[in-house]
Amino acid sequence: MPKQDQTISAKMAAPFCILLIVILLTQVIGVYVSNSFLASGGFKGYWILSRLVLPFLVVFLLAIPLKHLYFSKPVITRENLIMMAVFTGLLLCLFIYLQFFAADYLSHYRHGRSVEALREAGKFDRFLIFTASTIIGWEILHRGFLLGGGQYCLTKHYKLNPTAAAIIMTVIVCIFEVLFHIKKPIYEAIGMIVASPLLSYLTIKTRSLWPALTFHLLIELAFGFSAFYYSFY
Repeated sequence: MPKQDQTISAKMAAPFCILLIVILLTQVIGVYVSNSFLASGGFKGYWILSRLVLPFLVVFLLAIPLKHLYFSKPVITRENLIMMAVFTGLLLCLFIYLQFFAADYLSHYRHGRSVEALREAGKFDRFLIFTASTIIGWEILHRGFLLGGGQYCLTKHYKLNPTAAAIIMTVIVCIFEVLFHIKKPIYEAIGMIVASPLLSYLTIKTRSLWPALTFHLLIELAFGFSAFYYSFY
């Protein structure tokens, strides 16, 4: 009898562990060895395979319903609109910070090159294309497959209540996102400690990853504009 209980526990744990391991490996490969998979030094190819095709295959094999992955239209309530207004205010504060107080941080990405040289090289255009593709894949992977899929596994197989599952997965997603920003300037890793839970909370409240994806993309656009189109005097 104890052996049977142990087997059942292993079966219960398997889907959740498989989900975490696959997404962890996907991100490790994406961060450290993705250049080997890129076509002609561009963004196409690898991110589609790693951030979309592979996770969809995993959730299919784990029998995780797509409706639990936050791909639906956002639920709009008065509370959610207020929350989005707060996010917009925070985004404005970030933009002001980047414009006037982040010279050292932005110079890291300019690699000592002038704004004029970056514009002439067409860096900003390539940044926009790469960022759009990366953010879409990033949010679908973290706020969709990891957050939504993890919540489903915890409530379905571990019988946790939805609130506990949401908190656990919000923390796990935050750990993932902070770890994969450590190799960048430390400001980004610190920022993710705050931004990741907020974006996950927004996703859970609206029952959709699209608001979080939109705000994440706007954050990157604010950064890109500041890095490529603003000169510090």
